[in-house]
Amino acid sequence: MSDKIVDPILQGIAGGWKVIDGAAQREDLKLEADVVIIGSGAGGGIAAEVLSQAGLDVLILEEGGLYSSTDFRLSEAKAYPQLYQESAARQTADKGISILQGRAVGGGTTVNWTSSFRTPGDTLRWWRDQHGLTALSEEAMRPWFDKVEQRLGIGPWEGEPNANNQVLERGCLALGLRHARIRRNVRGCWNLGYCGMGCPTNAKQSMLVTCIPAALDKGARLLTRARVDRLQPDQAQGRIAEVRGSLLSADGVTPSGRALSVRARHVVLAAGAIGTPAIMLRSGLADPSGLTGKRTFLHPVALSAALMPERVEPYNGAPQTVYSDHYMHTQPLDGPLG
Repeated sequence: MSDKIVDPILQGIAGGWKVIDGAAQREDLKLEADVVIIGSGAGGGIAAEVLSQAGLDVLILEEGGLYSSTDFRLSEAKAYPQLYQESAARQTADKGISILQGRAVGGGTTVNWTSSFRTPGDTLRWWRDQHGLTALSEEAMRPWFDKVEQRLGIGPWEGEPNANNQVLERGCLALGLRHARIRRNVRGCWNLGYCGMGCPTNAKQSMLVTCIPAALDKGARLLTRARVDRLQPDQAQGRIAEVRGSLLSADGVTPSGRALSVRARHVVLAAGAIGTPAIMLRSGLADPSGLTGKRTFLHPVALSAALMPERVEPYNGAPQTVYSDHYMHTQPLDGPLG
């Protein structure tokens, strides 16, 4: 393992990537493209790579800034305001649930803990039976799962779990509960344990070091610190005529006073489960059922703590490597998706 870490983002910029910092613009920005992709996370990043490889002129819009391994120094004080919505303090309206949502190039993939699960068969079945998505069978999805897992280095975690996860594993073994190791999207992981601060070694195979660089290598453009306010529909043509937004200051939050306008043949809305419906609602694009923005599902995290006979440092080592789904679908209030 070499101590020298090459920063692929700095290399790409030096090599001529078309990266525009919205905070550096002194005038309103008007752009055109074949495809404009709103959001650079898991959905937007893969779409950008595929469409740019097909020869299309792709423009990626990202609200956050472009940061890379050179910037990631395992510091919460620095990482939270740089890489998360509302400095990792975004909450539901009643303040009952905090939502750790990424806000940087790579979106949530830049700050997640690398746990990688395929969409469960029960969920696919529910989508087929309740929503008519008949093509989403496990058999039909398998080659696509295989392809993305290969692209992102998703595989079993071969190392020993850290002390925190070992406690969970020992408990499951003692109680006879079904459990397993979590698959992770990493290559050459240093097992530092600060995945949520951005990976300083580029081991995490996020959009930041995989699909976004591949798209930029093919000529795609990336505009950072650009907030999409609304989509302007062309009712006669039945399409989106224009993407309108605001350029942001260096903090990635405060509007700079410069406006953004993008015209494209196609618009890919990939701003996440919160950002996407918000843009649709602001644009008057809510679906006829009126459910846009009202069907968000969260994965709540409940903490449990104990006084342990040995020292447990959960911040050392990969943060998530063991899981148990033993109690899935066993409770009357589980609901159809568990």
